[in-house]
Amino acid sequence: MEALVKLVKQHDVLSRMLEIYVNQLLHGMMADDIRRIQALLMRRGANIATGTLTSQALSYAVVRAVSGSFGARVELNSKLAKLSAAAVTIVNYYGYVQEAADAANRLKQRNSTYYYALYSEKLEMLYFIVEPIIIKNAHLLSSPSSDDDIADAIMRIIR
Repeated sequence: MEALVKLVKQHDVLSRMLEIYVNQLLHGMMADDIRRIQALLMRRGANIATGTLTSQALSYAVVRAVSGSFGARVELNSKLAKLSAAAVTIVNYYGYVQEAADAANRLKQRNSTYYYALYSEKLEMLYFIVEPIIIKNAHLLSSPSSDDDIADAIMRIIR
C-alpha cells in the first residue's frame, strides 16, 4: 500500500526505478567505459547525448530515452491504466497486490541486487509496472560481461 501511495504522490517513481536499473548495469564503470558504451549506443541508433561522461549522466540519458520510447510508453501506460482501473474496486486491488508480490519475488530470485536496490527505497512492490521493460534483459542474471552486453541491454529497454 505504501508503494502505491508513493506512486501517486511522486510522478517520477517509474523513472527512478529505471534509473536504479541502469545504474546497476553501469556499476563500477569508468569514464572511458561509459564513453565506449555511449558510442555503441549511438551506433545502434539510440538518441542519447550526455555532456558529462559519468555513469549517472548516462543513466539519466537512458531513462530520458526510455521515457521518450514509444514501445516503453505503451507498456508502462497500459500497466498504469490497468492499475488505475483496478483501483476502482477492492477486489481488483487485492489482485494487484498479489501481482506485485509475485513480481517482486520473481525479481528477488532473478536479480537480487536490483531487488534490494528497489527495496531500500521501498519501491520493490512497484516492480510489476516496469517488469515488461526490465524482463527484456532476463537473460542477464548476473552483471553483463562486456560493453556490448551493456549496450545491448540498454537498447532492449529503450525500444
